[in-house]
Amino acid sequence: MEPKEIAKKFLECYKNNKSEEIIPFISNLFDDETETLKTIVSVQIQIKELGGGWPPIGKQISTMDEIFAYSDLAIKYALDKGDKLTAGKLNHNVASFCFPNMDDGVDKKFIEPGYQAAVKDLELRKAIGEKTSMLWSMWMVGLGEFLKGNTDDSIKTLEETVKIALQEPKDEGLAAWADMMKLKFQIKTRIVSKEKTTNEIERIEAIFTEQDDSYGLSTLKGIKELK
Repeated sequence: MEPKEIAKKFLECYKNNKSEEIIPFISNLFDDETETLKTIVSVQIQIKELGGGWPPIGKQISTMDEIFAYSDLAIKYALDKGDKLTAGKLNHNVASFCFPNMDDGVDKKFIEPGYQAAVKDLELRKAIGEKTSMLWSMWMVGLGEFLKGNTDDSIKTLEETVKIALQEPKDEGLAAWADMMKLKFQIKTRIVSKEKTTNEIERIEAIFTEQDDSYGLSTLKGIKELK
């Protein structure tokens, strides 16, 4: 059974107040626990897709309530199995779905649950100890802090992300993403003017160009156009 079909089944379960049936259902499909956990994450993503996928700015995924209900069950299952990595992925996805266009056009009611999911993800990634995923989780926490109105905390978190990213083995692309969001938040809150950030924008643009990061370049273009 494909993840999309399982996601549809969950939406029916949710509508009929039988959400708790879905994880045992998925588990019974596989003899291999690894496949069960992999499918649990895929189903979460498909619930997002059934809710409209990644919407344009100002719109929100329409299945967020269902995503929260499913994710709570899925995260508990993963942690009960001792799988912190899967639990981290599920939390990270929740945060991403709450902030579908990063800091732009976020529905206020999803700021706190998105932030809390990011914090839980970061705690799990620190316990796992894998640098890159931990830093992306830290980046997401910085995003959540900004959305909560804690700009100073957000900037400190992003600066710490850059600091760790540039330690060996270096990840200049990830550091550039953290620097870019820090810059965006500073411009949006008038901490610095766009005119004073020209050199920094050019430096980040050069890194994204070298790494062929088209998403980074398109995001940076939006920052250039900020009033």
